[in-house]
Amino acid sequence: MDEGISRLPERQLLEHRDFIGLDYPALYMCKPKRGVKRDESKETYKLPHRLIEKKRRDRINECIAQLKDLLPEHLKLTTLGHLEKAVVLELTLKHLKALTALTEQQHQKIIALQNGERSMKSPVQADLDAFHSGFQTCAKEVLQYLSRFESWTPREQRCAQLLGHLHSISSQFLPGPQLLS
Repeated sequence: MDEGISRLPERQLLEHRDFIGLDYPALYMCKPKRGVKRDESKETYKLPHRLIEKKRRDRINECIAQLKDLLPEHLKLTTLGHLEKAVVLELTLKHLKALTALTEQQHQKIIALQNGERSMKSPVQADLDAFHSGFQTCAKEVLQYLSRFESWTPREQRCAQLLGHLHSISSQFLPGPQLLS
């Protein structure tokens, strides 16, 4: 035993005066081993976990950067300034949906041609339909942009005027289904 600690009779309670002049670190030498192991295991766990998380985030960032590079320029120009990760993902999703729709359209045309079906429309009519479809798509994009970035609502007079103007222009080129319906 330490020489500074006097032997106390059994079952005697220690009081503050019993500790005066004692070296306190000697009293704390008996640390439970479980606590030491737990602290060490936390530290050894944290380091690989941090590295794994960093590598995972780096992989995600690299994939998003590659998606950004694959996006067509016209989609990149729809946003001003830096493309955030969420915007890159949204634009990629939008582009993939458009490509899927186009692929499905072409697939249907191929099946129709393989079955010997001829297009009932004249080439001029097919071109007009394609123009009308493109015009509708463009008008929808304009209205989405105005509602998203300029805070236009469909009930506003200027929005109704723009929609009316687009309807009248659309009907000049091709009488057909209403624009944006």
